[in-house]
Amino acid sequence: MIMVEKGVELQSLKHMLGECTMNGRTVALVAGPGGVGKTALLASFSGYAKETGALVLSASGSRTEKFHSSGVLAQLLRSMEPGVEVGERIEGLLALRETDSREPSLIACAVDELAAILLEAAGGRPLVLTVDDTQHADPASMQALLLILRRLASSPVVAVFGEWRISSAEPPLVLAEFMKQPHFHLLSLEPLSLAGVTDWLRQRRLCETTADRLAPSFLAVTGGSPLLLQALLQDQCHGFDECDPQDIESVSAVDEVCVGAHFKVAVEASLYRWDPHLLDVARGLAVHGAPASDAVLVRLLGSEQRTVVEALNALAGTGLLRSGWFCHPAAGTAALSGLDGEALAALYERTALLLHSDGAMPSEVAERLVAAGSITEKWSVDVLRNAAWQALREGNPSRAAEFLEVAHQACGDARERAEVMGALARVLWLAKPTAVTPLLVPLHSLLEDGSLADPDIVALGTFLAWQGRTDEAAKVLGQIGAQEDEVDSTGAAALMLARQWIRWVAPLKGADGADGAATAHRAEETVECESWSDLIKSAEQVLQCCRIADALPVAALSALLVLTFDDRLDDAQRWCETLMPEAEAHRAVAWVAVLAAVQGLVAVRRGDLFDAERHSRRALTVMPPHNWGAALGLPLSCLVHATTAMGEMEEAETLIKEALPEAHRNPLWLHFLRARGRFYLESNRPYAALADFQACGRLLVGSALDRPNFVPWRSDLAETWLRLDDSSSAKALLEEQLTLADVDDRRVRGRSLRIMAATLKNPARASLLREAVQVLLETEDRLELAIALADSSEAELECGRLAEFKLSAHQAKRLAKICEAAPLYWRLQYSDGAEGTGETPTLQTDIRRFASLSESERKVAALAVQGRSNREIGSALFITMSTVEQHLTKIYRKLGVRSRLGLPVELRLVGPADH
Repeated sequence: MIMVEKGVELQSLKHMLGECTMNGRTVALVAGPGGVGKTALLASFSGYAKETGALVLSASGSRTEKFHSSGVLAQLLRSMEPGVEVGERIEGLLALRETDSREPSLIACAVDELAAILLEAAGGRPLVLTVDDTQHADPASMQALLLILRRLASSPVVAVFGEWRISSAEPPLVLAEFMKQPHFHLLSLEPLSLAGVTDWLRQRRLCETTADRLAPSFLAVTGGSPLLLQALLQDQCHGFDECDPQDIESVSAVDEVCVGAHFKVAVEASLYRWDPHLLDVARGLAVHGAPASDAVLVRLLGSEQRTVVEALNALAGTGLLRSGWFCHPAAGTAALSGLDGEALAALYERTALLLHSDGAMPSEVAERLVAAGSITEKWSVDVLRNAAWQALREGNPSRAAEFLEVAHQACGDARERAEVMGALARVLWLAKPTAVTPLLVPLHSLLEDGSLADPDIVALGTFLAWQGRTDEAAKVLGQIGAQEDEVDSTGAAALMLARQWIRWVAPLKGADGADGAATAHRAEETVECESWSDLIKSAEQVLQCCRIADALPVAALSALLVLTFDDRLDDAQRWCETLMPEAEAHRAVAWVAVLAAVQGLVAVRRGDLFDAERHSRRALTVMPPHNWGAALGLPLSCLVHATTAMGEMEEAETLIKEALPEAHRNPLWLHFLRARGRFYLESNRPYAALADFQACGRLLVGSALDRPNFVPWRSDLAETWLRLDDSSSAKALLEEQLTLADVDDRRVRGRSLRIMAATLKNPARASLLREAVQVLLETEDRLELAIALADSSEAELECGRLAEFKLSAHQAKRLAKICEAAPLYWRLQYSDGAEGTGETPTLQTDIRRFASLSESERKVAALAVQGRSNREIGSALFITMSTVEQHLTKIYRKLGVRSRLGLPVELRLVGPADH
C-alpha cells in the first residue's frame, strides 16, 4: 500500500511494535478528519505487524451500529478466528456482558477472562489491536476495551485507535484514559500538501511532468484528501477517450481536471458515513449557493450554533470546503443527492425566505424560488419579476422566462397574473417567436375577462399577426380602438404601427380565395384612417422610446420598415446600429434577426450587395425560417436579390428551391416573388419571371399598398416585356408607374426612366438615359445608378460620343465593383471604355474640381464614396460623427451634389496630396 506524507506516523507505529516487548502496553491515537488516510494507515500498520509475526485483531465503528452493545468488541475478538472451545467461551462472555452489564463483579470477571483469552491466543507474540472510527463505536465496547488494556499494562500489546471527534459533546474516551499514561502517542493526520499530491500522482505511474501539471488542479478540487484524490483520478481515466480505467498513462494527455461520477459518489458516500450534522450543513451550504456565516446556517437549518460551527470546521478539515465554500461545485451537487423532492423544495423555500429577509439581490432569491417550484408567498411575485428584468439586462432571456413562469404560478390576483403572462410572452418571443404559441389561448382568455392591459393587448395582436392569424389580430387590436383616448402617446404610436404590421402580413385579395380576401379586408379596415405621414411620426416616436428588454419587437420592426419604404435609409440604418448592440448584449435572438433583416433591406435599396447578403444571411441563421412566420419573405427576398445580383446563381437557386411553401401570400411575401422573378430574368427565363411579376401585380392592384416604393412590380414587368420584344406593354406599365410614384421618389423615377429608354431609339434613348443618371445621382441606390451608367455608356457609344461613353463606362464599372455586382462588372470589363486607363477631358475637369476640397474633406469624401457609414468614417479618421457630417455638408456644396451617392466615384482616386 502506497503511503504519502504518512511515513513518519507509520514509522512511529512500527517503532512502538518493536519496543512493546520491553515497554509493555503501548497505545496510539490516530486523529484526523475524514478521508485523510487514517484507515489506510491502520491497514498498512496491521499488514506490517502480521509480517513480523504479531497477532493482529481489528475492528471498526459504524454510525449505524453505534447502539449495538458490544458490537465492536465482538468484531475484535472474532477476528482472531478462535477454535470451537475458545469461541464458545468468548460468545458466553459477550452474552454475559449484554445480560448483566449493570453488575460490576460480573463485568470484572468477564474482562479478566477476555484479557486472559487474548494473551493465550497471542502465545507470547506481540498483540496488536486496531480499532478504526472509534467515534462511532458503541460505549460498551469502548468501556470493555479500556478495561482490558488496563489489565494488559505489562504485556507486549500495541493498541491503535483511529478517531475523528467532530462534536465537542462526545467524550474523549481514549485521551481521557491514556493521556497521562506512559507510552501513549497522539498522531495527527492532515490532508496532503501540494508536494504530497504531486508525489501521490507520481506513485500512480504518472510521469513527473504530468504530475507537476495536474497536481495544483487536483489539490484545488479535493483539498488534498486521499479518498477524493483516488476518485478524481478514476474520473480522469474514464473521462479521457473512454480508456481503460487502469490505463494511467492516458491521463498524461488531459489538459483540465474532469470531475465525474466517481468524485460525486465519493463525496456523497462520505457525507452519509461521517455524521448527520455534516450532511445537513453541507446541504444548507449547497442550497444557499454561496459561503454563509454560521449565524445564517443556524437560522436556515434550525440547529444549534455550536453544532453548525463544528460541522463547518470538520468539513473544512476534510478538504471539501475552502474559505467557507465547496472546493468544487460537484461537491455541493453531491451533498444534495438523495434528498427527496419535497424536502429539497422546502429547504430551497426556507433559503429564499432567508435571503429575502436579509435583503439579497432579487436574482439570488429567485434562483431558490425556481428551485423550490410552486410558491404561495405573495412577496415572491415582485421578486421574481425584478429578477426576470435583471436576467434580461444580463443577456439571459431563458432564465428570465423561468422566473416569470414561477411568478405566474404564485400570482393570486387576476390582473397581476395577466401582467406576468404578458411579460412572459414578450420574453419568450425574444428567443424564439414560436415559443409564444402555447400562451396565445390563455392570453386571449385574459383579454375576454378584461384583465389584459393595453400594451399586452397590442403585444397579443402582433404575436397573432406574426403567425399569419391576421383576422384574429385585427379583432384583438379592435378591443383598444374604442378606448384610444385613454392610451398614452407612445402606446398609440405602437398601436398604429401594429395595425400597419397587420396590413403588411395580411393575406392579399385573391391569394387564398374568398376567405383570404375577407381577412385582408378586415385587416385593412384597422389602418384605413392612418396617413403615411402619421406612420412616419409614430415610427420615430416608437424607436426613440425603444428598449430591447420591454419594447414590442414587431412594433419596432414595423417602424423600421416604415422608414425604409419611405427611403429614409440613413435613419433606418442608424436605428438598427443603435439597437443592435443592446439586442446582442441581451442575447435577444429575435431582435438580432429582425434588425439584421432590416439592415439587409436597407443594403438592397442602397445597392450594397455584400452587406445585403451578409445581413440577410445572418437574419436567417440567427433565427431559422420556421420562426419567421408571416415575415419570412422579408429576409429571404433580400438574400435572393443579393445573391442574384452578385452572380451567385447556384446559391440563389438553392434558396428558391428550399424556401418554405408559400403559406403566407401577404405583401411581404411579394418581395420574395419579386426577387425570384429577378432571378428568373437574370437566368434568361423571362416567362417564369413574367408569371411572378404578374402575380405581384394581380395581388397588389386595388390595395393601399400598390405603390412603387413598396414593390415596383410594374418596372420589373416592363423590363420582362422588353425581353419578350413587347415594348408597347412595357411603355404602358412605366407610364402608369410614373403617375403613381411620389414626386420626391427619385429612385423609382430614375429606374423607370432607365427602362423607358429601352423603348426608344437614339438619340432619344441616350438623352433619356442621361436624365435617368442625373435623377439617380440624387438617390442612394448605387447599383441602379451603375446599371443606368452602363446603359448610358452603350447609348453614347452608339451615338458616337466617345468621351461621354468612356466616362460613363468608367464610372459604371467602378460602381459595379463597389456594389460587388459581378455580372454587371464583367459586362463592362470587355467594353472599349473599360479597357483604357487614361483620363477623359471630363474626368480631368472633375479632378481639378476635387482640388477645391481640403485634405480632411478629401479623406472623408474618399471613404464616403466607398460606401462607408458616418460612424465608420469617424472611426477610421479618429473624428466625431458630427465632424463627419460637417465635412460632408461642405463637400456636397463644393461639388454641387445633394447626397453621398451623388459623389463622383473618381474621388476614390484622389489622394490627400495637393493638386
